[in-house]
Amino acid sequence: MAVTSDDVARAAGVSRPAVSQILNGRGRFAPETIRRVEEMAAAMNYRPSAAARTLATGTSDVVVALVPNTTFGTNLQDVIDVLTAELAQVGLTLVLRFASSPVELLEHFVTTVRPRAVIAPFVAATAAERKFIEGSGVTLIDLAAGEDVNYRIGQMQGEYLVSKGHQALVYAHLHDARIDVYGDMRERGLADSCREHAIAAPKSIRLSVDLVDAVSVLRDLPTGVAIACYNDDVAIALLAAARELGRCVPEDVALLGVDATRIGALMSPRLTTIAVDTTTALHAMVDNIVSQLSGSVPVDSLADRLVLNVVHGGSA
Repeated sequence: MAVTSDDVARAAGVSRPAVSQILNGRGRFAPETIRRVEEMAAAMNYRPSAAARTLATGTSDVVVALVPNTTFGTNLQDVIDVLTAELAQVGLTLVLRFASSPVELLEHFVTTVRPRAVIAPFVAATAAERKFIEGSGVTLIDLAAGEDVNYRIGQMQGEYLVSKGHQALVYAHLHDARIDVYGDMRERGLADSCREHAIAAPKSIRLSVDLVDAVSVLRDLPTGVAIACYNDDVAIALLAAARELGRCVPEDVALLGVDATRIGALMSPRLTTIAVDTTTALHAMVDNIVSQLSGSVPVDSLADRLVLNVVHGGSA
């Protein structure tokens, strides 16, 4: 049977309302009383009712994260797992909502749950989402607003391919815009890198992670091109297409992915890719959320804390 606030109150020798106020950081109580209630609640493994807390404070301990409607690969899963665990350490529960869902669904959810905050850690909130969230009185923490991480990724792809002597660059998007949520910014970074090196702007192509489609797209490209791919999945599809067409990688077509997935390391040749190290940024993300909820000055931009590295393989 679950421990109730009445159980804690009896054990600590105080009233039930006193337990509620002390554990919610409200009211004026003697330090000894506060210590006794907190120690008793911890010893009894008491967990306050989320519904009761929402009624009492007007907000819940839920933090809603707006996430891109994209494939949840291992990298994104790892980020969500760490973010969930770290927020739990400070008493917050993470709930995910697709950023591409109609804003009306978000309105219903926020109005019903009354979260402590809505965070946008991976994609910036839309104007409609921002208007509703801020108008509802819920804290919006838009960690992705103004980020240039994806621009930097595209720029790094360009720098690497040019350093390898490639002059004809191509950017490969995924067909599905819901999954290719960062492609435009990455292509812009690649294009600016080409401009800085006084070479032609990159050609833009789109393909599915499908052998027939990848073969069709690659067949239309001349030999000698270097392709900066949206992610490792796209690079692997083009790697299979090159094999199907009898083109050598990287001699006839060079391929550079993003994400440093485990499957990319198993390809032949091993995929050359960009790894995004989120370890430091994740801690900064949690610090940012907690500091903004407590009214403190937020930490620096997360973009500055992300570490990008080229993982050398044999595809580029």
